Amino acid sequence: MATSMQKAQIPFRVKGQITCIYHKEGQLDLYCEECQQLACINCLSTVHKGDPLCRLDEITPRIEEDIRNYIDKNEKADLVQIDQYITATEEQLKDNASNFEKLSFQLKTQTNKLKHNLELLAAQTLSLYRQMEEENSKLLQTYKQDLEMYSTRLKQQVQECKVVLQRGSDIQIYDAGSEIQSSVTLPVKPTLGTASFSPNRNPQNYLEQALGKVNITGQGLGQALQRHGRSGGSSAGQGLLSTQPREKLKVKTSSTQQRSKARKDVSSPVYTLLHQTKVLGEWKSLCYITSVCPTTDGQAWTSYFGSNTLTLLDRKGKVIQEVTHNAEIIDISLSPTTKTLWVCDKENNTTELVSGRLVHRFSTRNKPLCICITGSNHAIVGMAKHISKLTTKEIAATC
Repeated sequence: MATSMQKAQIPFRVKGQITCIYHKEGQLDLYCEECQQLACINCLSTVHKGDPLCRLDEITPRIEEDIRNYIDKNEKADLVQIDQYITATEEQLKDNASNFEKLSFQLKTQTNKLKHNLELLAAQTLSLYRQMEEENSKLLQTYKQDLEMYSTRLKQQVQECKVVLQRGSDIQIYDAGSEIQSSVTLPVKPTLGTASFSPNRNPQNYLEQALGKVNITGQGLGQALQRHGRSGGSSAGQGLLSTQPREKLKVKTSSTQQRSKARKDVSSPVYTLLHQTKVLGEWKSLCYITSVCPTTDGQAWTSYFGSNTLTLLDRKGKVIQEVTHNAEIIDISLSPTTKTLWVCDKENNTTELVSGRLVHRFSTRNKPLCICITGSNHAIVGMAKHISKLTTKEIAATC
């Protein structure tokens, strides 16, 4: 019986290869039902010893039937549905251009209206400034004239007093003294009209309020917001972008999808968040787990900090495969692009699991603490002192 360790290290067979990957001269005319791999006559006593095997031509009719079913399914169902998708998408392309052309026209119209209103408001304010300027000028001119008249009269009165003191009679001196007791008072300074202007240093909220409400739905919301420097919601569902006064732009998830009434709905499904979490399954693992990476087929790769073993578990926690590393494993991460598992270990090495074997990709100066493979196939390694970002496309060019 082939052990799990042997199965984890099975070499990779190239498509179309007719010779055994273990025995170069052996022809692949057998099939191992347990390992689901092709084998030769020599494998009966070596790699697949004790495994249930049958002749390859015995399973050929079953495979041919599967292929025929696959062809029928695609020609009668999947391809028909894809054609519907293509037709609907072509209509959506036309509607998309027409819709956004209309939206652009509405936005430009509103913008021009706001510009006109703003220019009108500015003109009214400037006219008010000119009226106040003219009124203040009149008050100041009148005040200046009163001051000049007061100055002339006061100078004349001073000169008359000098003459009286030099050669005036007692009556003249008395009259002059009476006049200075009832002298003209200084003109009162007028109160001028005042105005001030304080520019709004943060008019964005008021401009958004004046422009109107913008609603954006669909998967393109996240990218559109990023291009405008604003945060968006999940691209998996629909969103509502609302411009509010004195508030930042908000993105709200919507559980419903807008559907076209003029044609058959063949749009893709919309994923929504649950109102509350729900336990779908629960089991006790036979091994310790500190890192877990779910696969696309419902299984999960797990590792334990300080251990040198990778474990692949099924939905019920049963061990499907184990891979032993030559160093203690610290963390693991599954590439969303290549679907391969990446491992960082205590020896500062980062490896990739390829065909059941861990292949060295690169090393870091400092000890890694965690690893994450991004959707753009970048390896981000968190270390004690800094974070190193490397491109796996360049490093792992032999994948």
